[in-house]
Amino acid sequence: MTYLYAILHTLGVNMRDRVETAHHDTERGASTIEIVFWAVALLALAGIVYAAINAYINNKLPGIN
Repeated sequence: MTYLYAILHTLGVNMRDRVETAHHDTERGASTIEIVFWAVALLALAGIVYAAINAYINNKLPGIN
């Protein structure tokens, strides 16, 4: 029974330390969110460029004989 108590106590202490560290380190996730926003913006830009090139080619296609 003492072994089980020691394991549970150690687990509780480790979890408490993780929660305290997460609360003190509030800026840690900001870089990840920023990277996601940049990735979405670059994908949108790539989609716009693709649509523009596709429209240009489709407009010039009937003129090619």
